[in-house]
Amino acid sequence: MKNIVSFSGGKDSTAMPLMMLERGIQVNEIYFADTGVEFPELYEYIDKVEEYIGHPIIRLQPAKSWDDHFYATYKRGKRKGERYGFPAVVYGCWARPKLKTEQLDKIHLPDSNVYIGIAADEKERTNRKAYTNSNCNYRFPLVEWGITEEDCINYLKAKGLENQLYERFSRLGCWMCPKQNLKSLRSLYLCYPEL
Repeated sequence: MKNIVSFSGGKDSTAMPLMMLERGIQVNEIYFADTGVEFPELYEYIDKVEEYIGHPIIRLQPAKSWDDHFYATYKRGKRKGERYGFPAVVYGCWARPKLKTEQLDKIHLPDSNVYIGIAADEKERTNRKAYTNSNCNYRFPLVEWGITEEDCINYLKAKGLENQLYERFSRLGCWMCPKQNLKSLRSLYLCYPEL
């Protein structure tokens, strides 16, 4: 059975494979689902982690770009003919499934353990429909080991592997995410005017 790691470059998904390797857990493949709208520093960080662990991080590209989805129209339902446009702030975001989840679903094979970096203090996230209604064997080692978000931050700092984006943002994701808090939007405006 293959052990596949889903990697985002965030603190939890970075600490997890490092801890797995330290504990002697075999890591066969590490995948990063590139949305095409990541912060430039995230790509540099992925290279840094890849070099540190001596293991390739496979970059998956979406079949269609952010713009392709943004300008696409609904094909059925009450919004038929309307443009997708910007993801809704209140409800689910179309960008995550279209740009990340669909890519990762292709490599999550039924005969594999798929490791997801969710910290113990966010345990409720492991109950998502995507994880419970699947043929994959999803594993959440940080939850199993009782490792919190703060533990992940301290662990990465001790290794000199903290992601510098956390100096400006409390959460990482697509730079245009409408679910960012005001502090993050202010950082985006001040530090990334071109974005």
